[in-house]
Amino acid sequence: MTRHRPLPALLRAQLYHHLAAMEKAGLPPDRAYALLDLGAAGRERVAAFRKLAARRNDPAAAGLASGLFTVFEARLVRAALAAGSPLATFQRLADFHATRAQQLATLRSRMVLPVAIMAIALFVQPLPALVSGALSAGGYLWRVLAPLLVLGGAALLAARAFAWFGSGSETSARAGIEDALLALPVFGPMHLRRNMRDFVDSLALLLEAGLPLFDALPEALATVENRIVRADLAAMEPALKSGATLAQAIAALRLPDTGQLHALVLTGEQSGTLPAMLRRHAAGESESINRFQLDMMAWLPRVFYALVALWMAVAILGSSVSTVVPS
Repeated sequence: MTRHRPLPALLRAQLYHHLAAMEKAGLPPDRAYALLDLGAAGRERVAAFRKLAARRNDPAAAGLASGLFTVFEARLVRAALAAGSPLATFQRLADFHATRAQQLATLRSRMVLPVAIMAIALFVQPLPALVSGALSAGGYLWRVLAPLLVLGGAALLAARAFAWFGSGSETSARAGIEDALLALPVFGPMHLRRNMRDFVDSLALLLEAGLPLFDALPEALATVENRIVRADLAAMEPALKSGATLAQAIAALRLPDTGQLHALVLTGEQSGTLPAMLRRHAAGESESINRFQLDMMAWLPRVFYALVALWMAVAILGSSVSTVVPS
C-alpha cells in the first residue's frame, strides 16, 4: 500500500471536526463524506476517500488508502466502528489535532526571535575579518551561508523523518526507532504513557459499547502505535484466557508505572464501573501529556537561546585568541 505523508495538523483537525459533526447530526456516511471539503490541499485525497468508501464500505481502510488517515488513526476509527459509533473517536482526534496545530503555531511564533538573533549573529560574527581584509567577500558569504544551509537541511530532514514516522510505515528501521524512543530520558516515559493512554481509552470505548473483554482487547491493542508496547500488552490475552481478571493481568505486565491503572481497574471490576474507571485514567493521562507538551513548547526557545549564546561566546573567544600575536 502506498504511504502518504500525513496532512497538516490543522487540516486533520478540520477533517475530524467535520466527521464528528456529521456523525452527531445523524447523517448517513455517504452524505457526510459528500460534504467533506478540505480545500485544495486535501481535494485529491477526499475524492479518493469517497470512491473507496463507497466501493468497500470500510471507512477506516478507505481513509488509510486515500491518505486521509494515518495507520494509527485508521486503527482507532476501526475500533470505534466495531464499538458502534465513531463519534467519540472523531471528537478525540479533532481535539488532539487542534491542540497540536495550536502548539505548533505557538512554537513557530516563539522561535522567530531566537532564529532572527542567530541569523544576525551569523552575519555579524565574520564582519571584523572582512573589514580587516583577512576574509574575502566570497569567504564572508560562505561563512554566513554554510551554517544556514546545514541548519536548513537538518530541519528539512527532521520534518520528513517526523512525517514518515507519523505515517505509520512498518519497517525494521521504525522498530529500532520505537525501541530508542522508549529508552530516552524524559521523552521515553512520556512516549510510553501516550501509547498506554491510547490503549486504555480505546478499551474503555469498546467496553462501553457492550463488547466483551475478550473481543475488545484485540481491537484496543491494534490502536497502540509502538509495536514494543503493543507486544508487551498482548501478554494480557493468554492471562485473561487462563482465568485472570484484567487487574491481575495488568499487575503482571513488565511495563513500568502501571500502579495507578491497576488500582482503577481493580476498583472498576469490583464496582461494575470498569469502562468509567478506564476513561478516568485516560483523561488524566491526556491532561498530563498535554502539560508536558506545553512545557516543551516553552523550554525549546530557551534552549535555542542558550545554544546561540554559547556559539557566539565560543566564536568571540576564538577570534580573540587568533588575533594574539606572540612577541
